[in-house]
Amino acid sequence: MNDRFRRAAALVPGREPDLVRLATITPVWEGDSFWYAVPGGRVRVFPETGERVTEPAGEPEKGAGESGETADELGETAGERYAVAVQDGNLLVDGRPLTTDGVPGHAYGLPSDQGAMPIMAVQLGMDTPPELAWAPDGRRFVTQRVDQRHVPTLTLTQSRPPGGGPRPLAHTRHYEMPGDPLPTVQHMIFDAETGERVDVDLPPLTFTHDTPLGIGRLWWCGDDTLWLLYGTRGAKAARLYRIDARTGHAERVLEEKSETIQLSGPLLVDAPLVRTHGDEVLWYSERTGWGHLYRYVDGQAANAVTEGEWMVREILHLDWTARQLVFASGGHGGNPYDRRICRAGLDGGDVTVLTPEDADHYGQVSPDGRWLIDTYATPGTPAVTVLRDASGAVVTELARADLSALVEAGWRAPERFTAKAADGVTDVHGLLYLPAGFDPAAGYPIVDSIYNGPQLARQARITVRGYPIDPWLLDPAGHAPALAALGFAVVVMDGRGTPFRGRAFQDASYGDPACSVGLADHVAAIRQLAAERPYLDLTRVGVTGHSGGGAATARALLTYPDFFHVGVASAGDYEHDAYYAVWGETYQGPPPQDYAAHSLAGLAGNLRGKLMIIFGEMDDNCHPGMSLRLIDALIRADADFEMLMVPNAAHGYLHAEEYVQRRQWEFLARHLLLEG
Repeated sequence: MNDRFRRAAALVPGREPDLVRLATITPVWEGDSFWYAVPGGRVRVFPETGERVTEPAGEPEKGAGESGETADELGETAGERYAVAVQDGNLLVDGRPLTTDGVPGHAYGLPSDQGAMPIMAVQLGMDTPPELAWAPDGRRFVTQRVDQRHVPTLTLTQSRPPGGGPRPLAHTRHYEMPGDPLPTVQHMIFDAETGERVDVDLPPLTFTHDTPLGIGRLWWCGDDTLWLLYGTRGAKAARLYRIDARTGHAERVLEEKSETIQLSGPLLVDAPLVRTHGDEVLWYSERTGWGHLYRYVDGQAANAVTEGEWMVREILHLDWTARQLVFASGGHGGNPYDRRICRAGLDGGDVTVLTPEDADHYGQVSPDGRWLIDTYATPGTPAVTVLRDASGAVVTELARADLSALVEAGWRAPERFTAKAADGVTDVHGLLYLPAGFDPAAGYPIVDSIYNGPQLARQARITVRGYPIDPWLLDPAGHAPALAALGFAVVVMDGRGTPFRGRAFQDASYGDPACSVGLADHVAAIRQLAAERPYLDLTRVGVTGHSGGGAATARALLTYPDFFHVGVASAGDYEHDAYYAVWGETYQGPPPQDYAAHSLAGLAGNLRGKLMIIFGEMDDNCHPGMSLRLIDALIRADADFEMLMVPNAAHGYLHAEEYVQRRQWEFLARHLLLEG
């Protein structure tokens, strides 16, 4: 068993930089060429000829106008000559106060407590910079004032303060739960040079978790125009406002509503796919059942830019003058989670798929839109990065991932599978990880590495707010390769109620933030896999997950006690009436709702398997109260379980990460491998 633990430790996500080379590249454009880093230096490429030149590593030489910045980015660069800070709830520029009436709980420039997750930020050594966006003139900026004084608070107890001392410390933060009064936000524009202030003429807007500025929903279009994309409570409507930055006058240009959720992009948790230019708006909507882009002029519908039974996943390049759009789609390939890179005209017409390979494609477009750097891969093949021209033709291969060290460490590429959902009709997809020394004549316990929250897809290779989610290699979300190295057959999949599969698939979880329908699909798919693969042992089925995955783990053992035998539930959002308002109100509906209807407490008596519950005492996301409510219910039901509370830990375990990981592995191994 010690050998298995060593192999697993070699495949944790933090090892990926040492084990993988050139899985993708980051181009730096300079004039008519670009360069990217390689071990020991960098490679410069001249797209017109395809010529490649190896250079020693060094600082890039960036000339003005050669970096491909947008007007907004240039504004931010120019704005760096002014130092904007927040002190005691007020804004300062270069040490000069711009405001004097800010107070704690009603401060300028800061997010809400819930949006900032301040305890986790402090533990990660992160500052909370002012939330603002510079105008292209580099002198004015738009910022916000959040009022959370009326929002109920959450108190966390720090039993062992890092400075020592015998007395625990209490930390109190504003934390809105479903049905609570929500924080509000107002916006204002400041001239950093003169201090002149213009207030946006809108009433205080309620929000949950993140302000519009915090998630890319407030932006400049020229020096005098701002656009604000606002989602109403429960995400029932999306409203687009055009704001005159000179006067603060705000005009509602567009609004779209939904009976379930009105998304402005494929993921609730990422930046929207809405763009503006003069009187034109590129608008994202799922009105046909699939996420597509539509062009509006002066608030009136002009044409569909994309359409079909597939969806737009990302906007990669938009040229209003050339009337061209380059984007990533989902659903054009053999696997619905794979992206293809496509081109479309803004005025309508055919969509051209630029990347024919049946694989997942990650695209990066040159600033002038003439060149595409395309990295594509499947779970079983090393990524290949090529340079393509505007038609999609390959100019030259740039890089090919080297996975030799990864394979030598014991990694085995996952196998894709397709199964039927619990309804017997809908296709669901996933990945199956097997140990490197896999023997089809042997029997393997199964571990479902689960995250079935309705806001993310577990198996897709994506980036959310800068954080990569890549289950194919070392899987930072669930450590599937490490679990396989322990000797498990590991399943990573997405059931109904999750994104990237169209509106009907997503809406299957509406009214059920626990995504129970998706959990039923996990059970159905694993049964089908075992029927086709006799080496999968249905008498030894485990499940493990973190956050939404932790809640899914506990629910799996309590609702399917004859199927799931062992589970490790980490930092779960077990009680949705006690969790973020943005979660329950979006996926179950705004008040009045019975958020306690999906409580796990009433199911505690169903526990027959082995359950381990792990949480941090300072978790300001899935706060300890939710874990302790479940623990209390299990005690009252006289159910046996194990618990690990990590002192000082927030939603991640930081200093205790390796310890927690070892305890998880030992628990699964003890009850699925050794007892089996």
